[in-house]
Amino acid sequence: MGAMLPITMLSSTMNQIGVNRPVTKNNHVITVSQERILSVISGGLADVTDFTRSLRLIRLLLRTEIDQQSIAMRQRLDTIVHACERQIPIEQREAESTRLTNDIRAILIRANYVELSEKDLQTAFTTQSLIRLNIQINRKLWNRSVIFARGRHLTSQTVSTWFGLRKKTIQIEVFDRLFLYVESQPKPVQKQKRNAAKESPSFYVRLFENIPVADMEMLFPNCAVGMRNLDKCIMFGPAIFAVIGISAVIRASWLALYGSARWQLGIDTAPPDVPGGALAAIGGGLVALIIWGYTQFSRYQKMRLKYLKILADMILYRMLDRDTGAAARVLDEASEEESKEAILGYRFLLDGPSTADALDAKIESWLQTQFQVEIDFEVDDALAKLDRLGIASCSNGVWTAKSPSILIPHLLAQWNALAE
Repeated sequence: MGAMLPITMLSSTMNQIGVNRPVTKNNHVITVSQERILSVISGGLADVTDFTRSLRLIRLLLRTEIDQQSIAMRQRLDTIVHACERQIPIEQREAESTRLTNDIRAILIRANYVELSEKDLQTAFTTQSLIRLNIQINRKLWNRSVIFARGRHLTSQTVSTWFGLRKKTIQIEVFDRLFLYVESQPKPVQKQKRNAAKESPSFYVRLFENIPVADMEMLFPNCAVGMRNLDKCIMFGPAIFAVIGISAVIRASWLALYGSARWQLGIDTAPPDVPGGALAAIGGGLVALIIWGYTQFSRYQKMRLKYLKILADMILYRMLDRDTGAAARVLDEASEEESKEAILGYRFLLDGPSTADALDAKIESWLQTQFQVEIDFEVDDALAKLDRLGIASCSNGVWTAKSPSILIPHLLAQWNALAE
């Protein structure tokens, strides 16, 4: 079994992943910033001014949609947190919790995150951790959970084996982003204080980056750090031999005292031959056992603190944000992804009517040529937004977009309607 990889080495390696990592074709995230796209997207168009104005309105309308979802989420969260003060029935609180979970899922999907299935979780939990910690998670304490990831890639990592005598290079799978939302399971009513059945649940919201799939379980709440079997053997193996040695040394003294006790009780007729140093040998053996026990306990506590530090460092170095900060980041990412998809879809429909497949291929080719980015563009999602905003329409499978000069009054009317 390989030696433990230092967290500082892992952090340094993970921080370098974004420079030359391979991006898979099934990645839906447009890794190019919106500003870079806007700086070159208008090339080849005659009416650049109206096109730029229309893009500004599209971005504002989509951001408003995200903000409205955010307001609804905050209202539901406020209802859940203050359910006790407002005497809200448990059934209503549970219903709001379910709606809040669905809202979070919807926002993450708009930000091009993908929900991890139970199979994905089990694979991650059972894969050998790169840092080689024994982590146990009690998922029974969770009431609801939302676990989404965005972007996966493979990277090479050199690890030590055979206690550092050999090194080998392995391929590990890494999540670019990992979002965790866990609502705790309410405690049993009989274990709570009076009126505690109305108490609000606790929430765990975290956003991480560059997380090895095999180390994902370290980031969940209610995880317990245990010793590996190898560490147990290293710690307790020599101790077992020490106990056997001490026992062999004082065995004769114990037998002599046992014989003396039998003679005192009248079981034996002849007194045993008790060595003069028997009591001293027994006392010394007992002292040695006590010292050994204290030493092993101290080693165990030191090893446990070492593991807890590795766990804390892993969370500290990989966490982008938490609680409301994590939610705000995801909302910004959702707005960014939605705008980029709509902008790209609208721009290339202005070149002429097109089917969804042809538009998809054209946008992917343009991103590859312009920015050397290979992704799986979600053309259906982009066209759905254009249709919802009245920017483009479909007839017999062919999509057509309105010209910027015609589109601007239409978008302004939608914007004015929101202000009323």
